[in-house]
Amino acid sequence: MKSAGMRTWLLPGIGWILAAAAGLSLSHGLSADLPSPAHGWKFDIIHLHTGRVFQGLVLKETPGTVQFRCIWQNPGERTKLGPVTTFARHEILRYAPLDAKERTELEIRLEQLKPAAEVERMERIELQPAPWRGQANAGLTYASDHFVLTSNASEDIVRRVAVRLDQIYEAYARYLPPRCQNATRTQILLVRSTAEYRQILQKQASTILNPAYFDPAANQIVCATDLQELAGELSRLRRKHQEWIGMLKQQQAALHKIYKANPPEEARQKLAQLQAKIRAADEENAKIFERATQRLFQTLFHEAFHAYLAGFVYPPGENDVPCWLNEGLAQIFETAILEAGELRVGHADPERLKQVKEALRRGQLVAVADLLKADSSKFLVSHANTQQISDDYYVGSWALAFYVTFGHWKLGTPELDEYVRSVRNRAEPLAAFAKLVGQPLPAFEESFRRYVRALRVDGSTDW
Repeated sequence: MKSAGMRTWLLPGIGWILAAAAGLSLSHGLSADLPSPAHGWKFDIIHLHTGRVFQGLVLKETPGTVQFRCIWQNPGERTKLGPVTTFARHEILRYAPLDAKERTELEIRLEQLKPAAEVERMERIELQPAPWRGQANAGLTYASDHFVLTSNASEDIVRRVAVRLDQIYEAYARYLPPRCQNATRTQILLVRSTAEYRQILQKQASTILNPAYFDPAANQIVCATDLQELAGELSRLRRKHQEWIGMLKQQQAALHKIYKANPPEEARQKLAQLQAKIRAADEENAKIFERATQRLFQTLFHEAFHAYLAGFVYPPGENDVPCWLNEGLAQIFETAILEAGELRVGHADPERLKQVKEALRRGQLVAVADLLKADSSKFLVSHANTQQISDDYYVGSWALAFYVTFGHWKLGTPELDEYVRSVRNRAEPLAAFAKLVGQPLPAFEESFRRYVRALRVDGSTDW
C-alpha cells in the first residue's frame, strides 16, 4: 500500500507505517500558555525592548544571537517546555543569566521531566509476587522506607504508582521533616476496580463513600483505581510503536546498504520524521495517561499525607492533630505538583478557591471557631446527605490551613509542634490556636477573611 505523494524509492513497508503514524496518539497536543512566575525553580530571564519577558534556558549564544527555550510553570500545572526561539541581540533590552550552579540544577530538572526518565524510574522498581485476598501470588508488592504497596492491578499501574508514592513521601520528608525516627511503614492496598473496593468495604461493614481511606489504627490506606482498560490500550500502542521503530531502523540500514554513505536526503528525512512522530505519539499517550491518573494520584497523595503525618511527624499516641489541620494540609498537598522528584506547592487550587470565595460572599463560610473545634464526623462522608456539611468543612479547612501555611508560615515550626502537643494535653482549642497565630481569634478571623478575598490562584494576594 502506498500513501499519496510518496516517492517510489521508499522501501516496502514504509507506506503503511506512514499512513498509520497519522493516528498514533489518543488525542491532540496541549494548547500553549503564557509564561508565569516560577515556583522555586530559577531560570534565565530575557527582557525585550518591546516589554515582553521570557523565562527559560539559554541553549546557545553567539555575538549576534541568543538561542532560548521558554519554560512555563503555571499555577497548579506541570512544567511545560516551549519551542526553541532565537533572539537577535538588538532585540534584547537586558538578560539575567543563571550562574553555573543554577544552570546545572535546571538542566538536571529538565532531564528528569522527560518521559524516558519516568520509564527508567519505573523499570528500577523491584516488584515481588504477593497474596491478594486469600489467593497466593494474585498480587504484586513493593516495599520502600516509608510504605509497603500491595495491589492486584496491572504491573504497569503498580510500577507507576510505586514511583509516585516514593517521590511524594520523599517530598513530604523534605517539606515537613519527620519527628519520629522509629516509624512503622504504612500499608497501602491499591484495588484494581471500584467494584472490588466496594466489596472490601462491605466485608468490613463500612459505609464510607470516599474512593480511598486511611485507617490510623491499622496504619493502612485502601484505594480504588479503574485504570486497567486504559493502561492495557496504551500498553498495546506502545508495543506497536516499538515494532514500527524496529522496522524503521531496518529501513535505515537497507538505505545505507543500497546507497552506501550517501542515501537520498529526502529518504533520510522521511524516516527521521516518522521516528519523531512515533516518539511524539508515545509522549502524548503518556500525557493522556497522566491526566487520567491525576485523580488517582490526588487521592493517594491526600491519604498518604494523613499517613505520613501520623506515622512520621505527629504519632497519635504522643500528639493530637486537629481535624481542620490534618484535612486542610492533606488537601493542599493532594494538588501539589510533583515533578523532577520535587514538590511544587503554594498555588491555590482553583476550584476550592472559587468555592471558598463564594461561601464567603454568601456569608456561609464556616467560622474559624467551628473549624477549630470540629471532630472527624464533619469530614467523613458516609451518607449522601452529609456531603454538603463535609464539603463546607473541607473547603473551610483548606482555606484556613492555606492561610496558616502560606500567610503565617507556621508549617514545620516549633510553634506548630507546640500547638499540636497542647491540643493533645487538652488545652482549650481557641486559646491554643490564638497562641499559635499570635492574635486574638476575632482579629485573626477578620484578617483570614480579608486574605481569602484577596487570594489569587498563584498564591499571591493584593494586600
